[in-house]
Amino acid sequence: MQWRLLLFFIFLALSNWATAQRNCGSMDYLEQQIRQNPSRELQLQQLERLTDQFDPVLQKSLSGGVLTIPVIVHVVYGNNTENISDAQVNSQIQVLNDDFRRLNADRANTPSDFRGVAADTEIEFCLTQVIRKATTRSSFGTNDAVKSSGSGGSDAVTPTKAMNMWVCEIGGGILGYAQFPGGSPATDGVVVDYRYFGTTGTATAPFDLGRTATHEVGHWLNLRHIWGDGGCSVDDFVTDTPTAGGPNYTGGACTYPGPNSCTPRGKNGGTDLPDMFQNYMDYSDDQCMNLFTIGQKDRMWAAVSAARPELISATCDGTSPPSPQEICDNGIDDDGDGLTDCADPDCSYASNCAPPAGDCVAPNGLTGQIGKGGRQLTMSWNTADGALSYFVEVLQNGATFASGTVSGTSASVTISKNASYTWRVRSNCANGATSDFAQTSVRTARLASASAQALGVYPNPTNLSEVTVTWNLESTAPALANPVIRESQEDFVNVEVRDFTGRVLQQKKVEDNGQTTLDVTNLRAGVYLLHVRTQDGYGVNTKFVRL
Repeated sequence: MQWRLLLFFIFLALSNWATAQRNCGSMDYLEQQIRQNPSRELQLQQLERLTDQFDPVLQKSLSGGVLTIPVIVHVVYGNNTENISDAQVNSQIQVLNDDFRRLNADRANTPSDFRGVAADTEIEFCLTQVIRKATTRSSFGTNDAVKSSGSGGSDAVTPTKAMNMWVCEIGGGILGYAQFPGGSPATDGVVVDYRYFGTTGTATAPFDLGRTATHEVGHWLNLRHIWGDGGCSVDDFVTDTPTAGGPNYTGGACTYPGPNSCTPRGKNGGTDLPDMFQNYMDYSDDQCMNLFTIGQKDRMWAAVSAARPELISATCDGTSPPSPQEICDNGIDDDGDGLTDCADPDCSYASNCAPPAGDCVAPNGLTGQIGKGGRQLTMSWNTADGALSYFVEVLQNGATFASGTVSGTSASVTISKNASYTWRVRSNCANGATSDFAQTSVRTARLASASAQALGVYPNPTNLSEVTVTWNLESTAPALANPVIRESQEDFVNVEVRDFTGRVLQQKKVEDNGQTTLDVTNLRAGVYLLHVRTQDGYGVNTKFVRL
């Protein structure tokens, strides 16, 4: 009997140890796909070649500087516990946006050794639909059953124009898995166990901060594990991540420096650095993760350009309610989690979220204007009731660039060209009270966004030998969420036709009179980028299709 009890407790301890470590199924899933379809490996090799050719400067103008990916969440549940709330779904979308834009609160924990390469990936996510599907299955594996209604799951929806995410119970201790670019659209997307999705409800420590989905979405955008799934001689195809000999299962205090599993570093003769266990693509506990790198950002954008190009023009015209932005005294909390929301997927509600009297209210009406020369950013906002002064902070790539307190409703700061900034302002009220931040973004040294007003191609699509190109490079300073301002008119522009790797296929220099023609006889059928660029480097794109 004593031996049986001992064996039982040993088994229990091993079970608890196993579930306390991150276990991602993406690489096993990829190997399974390659075994079933050997051409899958050739697809990945071609994607690597396109990634090597990708122009990271061009990516900043493909989608106005920021790519927004629509997200469709499938909640596949066998019981009420697995049927997670809308609030939990929204909490995960918020984590993805914070992590990918480097707005995560724990970015301050990034060691100084790595702050120089930590990146705002300029990728965002918007929830467009939540699909709930009851199932008789007790759990799912990594065989894609959850992605098919015929096997108790839920079918993918518009997979080329949105990211599908399935939330369910996954067996075998797997936290989640994702399909790398280039696989079947019917199975494309990310799967996460309901116990490790979001930050509320069923989210379970030490994976309760939403980083499992951040990790798996990284795979979906072609990131490998930071140790390359091998030893020190195997690479993750990113130059600014230190070579690592294996996964780091860090926990507790996340103390840095941690392991230095490969000495010397071995990448381009770089400095010998400890393992970057803070990277979202390691196996650390959620509380230890806090960054993507610039190299990982470029790799993700290359994957979108080469393998997921329809995302560039995808829209977020969904019907699901957005994540609650404010918690109010007179809101509706119908599932007891402290958020104003609607738990039942079939119910509807009207927002009634007015700030209670006496609160310190955040300012609204934020606008940004860049003066002539593109170096002076002037920020302004409306007066907020009860505000005695305002604290203004300007972030560049997620890090504080400038900050200060002002008494009026405007502030100015000198900024750099060719950079993206987020600026935010909060009210300082009586008795030390402060409001939430209100924020917006501004990007310098690019033309107005690639809209029909800025750049047009006619006819588009075309099967003709010639197209007409029109543009409008007027200097503007619009009060938009992401204003993009050019400082002056130029005499000449370069008109270029590029493929999605950034390779220039055709170009001509013309007077900046707003119109020209292009001979497209030699272009094969396909999708191309038309790029109009001024002499000082300002540019704007649009896409056109050759039939």
